[in-house]
Amino acid sequence: MFFPSADTMPQMQRIQHIDSLRGVAVLLMVMVHAAATWNPFHSPQPTLLAYIISGLGGLAAPLFVTLFGWGVLRSELSLRQRLFQSLFLFAMQILVNLTSPHLFQTFTPGVLSLMALLNLVLPMLSSSFKDSKVHPLLWLTALVFLIQFLYPEIQGEGSWSDRVNDASLFIVVSNLFFTGTYPLFPWILFAALGATISANGTNQGASVPSVHLIRYSILFGLLFCLVSFYISQINNELWAHPTADATLTFFPANTAFLIAAFTGVMILWLMIQKLNPQSLSSAGKMSLTIYVLHFIPLAWMQDYELTYQWGLTTSSIAVVAYSLIWIPLSAQWLKRYPKATLEATLKEIRKSL
Repeated sequence: MFFPSADTMPQMQRIQHIDSLRGVAVLLMVMVHAAATWNPFHSPQPTLLAYIISGLGGLAAPLFVTLFGWGVLRSELSLRQRLFQSLFLFAMQILVNLTSPHLFQTFTPGVLSLMALLNLVLPMLSSSFKDSKVHPLLWLTALVFLIQFLYPEIQGEGSWSDRVNDASLFIVVSNLFFTGTYPLFPWILFAALGATISANGTNQGASVPSVHLIRYSILFGLLFCLVSFYISQINNELWAHPTADATLTFFPANTAFLIAAFTGVMILWLMIQKLNPQSLSSAGKMSLTIYVLHFIPLAWMQDYELTYQWGLTTSSIAVVAYSLIWIPLSAQWLKRYPKATLEATLKEIRKSL
């Protein structure tokens, strides 16, 4: 995608499972947006199916940001190229906002603006990821969790309208760094996770978490999810929901969500690295293009579930079909028009800088 794509980093060779992971991330993002658009329910659904769908959808953005951190650490872009790439991503965020006026305001910060910001911030820590005795992932995680515990209000407590608000420059900056949909705090943690994985693969002498530590982290995360789910059921409370009062919340991304998402991302990474489903690589190679374009049909069809009285079955079929159609579509697109993608455009422009 716009994330750690080899198209945007010409000095790197493509790595098959990274393309597949990118494909998984963008298809999950399409799925969660389609599910939110064609949702026949108007209240939280505390069912196992709802939690599974929400859980998979909730891993889309964390996986994106993790992959981006992986790529930034490996990139060798000049400052000029990096600045242009960030401006390009900011522009793509505005384009997404304009094509989805039912969801966002024109200058609403989102996942693309987060990538643009990380593209400038993360290189400042690159040497630490490779050489530091106390790895940045560890102290960043401790710092974020401590701030969330001491100052929970820092991430805001407003509604969706507050998180997408662009009424003033102060609000836009606040949403970009702390109170928006994908603010730098605390989402930088996922980029740090990706940078950690990248450093582990390119610098074996670096002080990075070992395979055993990753396994222990996954076990701890799974245990945390099971215990917190059990407690929420006993107390008759929601376990996970994007915005409602629940144990895990996405907006804002609370500590419980961060632990669960870290666990899910590491599991997905290990699974895709082992299975390496090549059918997903084409979607990964043009994931920025898919991400930007997939909002347009959703904006056109945003009221279909009401207009045509879709039930759960029809809505589910529509969501799955709309998500999976991008697999063959991307394969044919790259075969017929390989240069007609946002990734290729960015690559060509950057070459001239």
